[in-house]
Amino acid sequence: MTEPVKPHATHPSELDAPPKLKLAILTCMDARINLWDLFHLGLGDAHVIRNAGAIATPDVIRSLAASQRLLETEEIVVIAHTDCGIHRIAPTEFAKQVGEETGTVPDWTVPATDDPHSTLALTLDVLRAAPELKHRDKITGWVLDVESGELTSADAG
Repeated sequence: MTEPVKPHATHPSELDAPPKLKLAILTCMDARINLWDLFHLGLGDAHVIRNAGAIATPDVIRSLAASQRLLETEEIVVIAHTDCGIHRIAPTEFAKQVGEETGTVPDWTVPATDDPHSTLALTLDVLRAAPELKHRDKITGWVLDVESGELTSADAG
């Protein structure tokens, strides 16, 4: 593990817990996704939730509900991307492989396909239908092309 670096010029204690932009972002855990550069974000601007594939799992919905209900966010942006590992294997097949190695098959039934655009559409549908979320009318989605750096709106397809 690398050593922590010197803190940013803005110390976290100088910020409020609610993000300045009232924004929560769900994206993939892929290390190539630099949200701060993509959206010109600074420390304290947005909540960022990452998981494999930017999938709307129950824990993601819980985190977004907390973000909206406890910390005043009003908008959700979901960023999927090309060349995502989650699209290389069906969730049930991946769970089966893990089960074969560990003896326990995990219950990983998640809305994922072999295409980032269709997986994003499924994720947006799940979030827009989640009654736990107060602001379901302000949910947008984008696909990041990791080769070109271009973002494509989910609504552009």
